Amino acid sequence: RVGSFQRLQPQRGVIASTIGSMSPGLSQNLRAAWEAMNNGWNQWVLNYTQTKQLNLLKDIGFESPSWEDLLYLLLGILVAVSLCGALWTLWEKSRHDPWLRLLWRARKRLVKAGIAMAPNSPPRSIAERLGPKHPEIRDWLLRMEAQRYRAANGPRLLALAGLQREFSQLPWPKPQK
Repeated sequence: RVGSFQRLQPQRGVIASTIGSMSPGLSQNLRAAWEAMNNGWNQWVLNYTQTKQLNLLKDIGFESPSWEDLLYLLLGILVAVSLCGALWTLWEKSRHDPWLRLLWRARKRLVKAGIAMAPNSPPRSIAERLGPKHPEIRDWLLRMEAQRYRAANGPRLLALAGLQREFSQLPWPKPQK
């Protein structure tokens, strides 16, 4: 009779069969470790009372901590994290390819003017799309592409600086409203 109940049980999945095949001692150790982690979480986070907060402030160096001190500390942490985030953003921005940033700015201006294009359009296809309407911008885009894929490193950086200067002087089409 006991065997007949076993065949009525649903099929075990991969995780259940793996856990079932582990030794009982390992299973008990894993359960004890989980319980210890859960207890540590309860003690550290859920039981974080006002006295523990004020004791933490005393440990940091506040002589007679108050709620104002706690708010100042939290505000300082918030400002520090915000500054770190801003610095991280600036660092990430500096790592982006300056050629791609310049091309992105050109695409953005043209899209605002109502010239439809894919967001990943290369300079040559943008120049072809412009056609004879905007010859200065078309020539600038073709020069940009030619200088971007030039072999030497030094002249490429000088070319980029020149293209960036020309960018603001180009007769961009007016944005559509």
